[in-house]
Amino acid sequence: MTNTDARHYTEEEILMHLLHEETAGTPEQIAGHAAECGECASVLAQYRILLDDIREWTIPEHPGPVWEAQKARLLAGFHADREMLRHGSIWPRIQWALRPVWNYALENPLPTMAYIAVATAFALERTVSTLRLDRLLPATGELFEILSQVL
Repeated sequence: MTNTDARHYTEEEILMHLLHEETAGTPEQIAGHAAECGECASVLAQYRILLDDIREWTIPEHPGPVWEAQKARLLAGFHADREMLRHGSIWPRIQWALRPVWNYALENPLPTMAYIAVATAFALERTVSTLRLDRLLPATGELFEILSQVL
């Protein structure tokens, strides 16, 4: 090791070097070390590629009418929620929120039934362990063991 190789630089130090915010040494020291150290040079190259990719990212511009439509939709939903809460009727809002879940359940019955079975087994296990039913009824403990193995 030469005097520029006194130690390896951390990934954070290498990243700060690429961002021109030196923390552990001068730019010449880090660059000199990376020129002689394959490990640090590899990290430097990977971060350089990453930073180049980040700098090329663009955010698509949305026209003003699109933003205005989204804002109007959000405000309308907010006002509708406020009115429902003011009148004490939250049930329609809950039904509206759960409608996509219900539609999914109707369109995909097998995954839904599997989810319900797992949720029921979990609730059963919690009920058995919380109420200590496995101590009261020995068969319940066996059922719990079978459910644990199945899940």
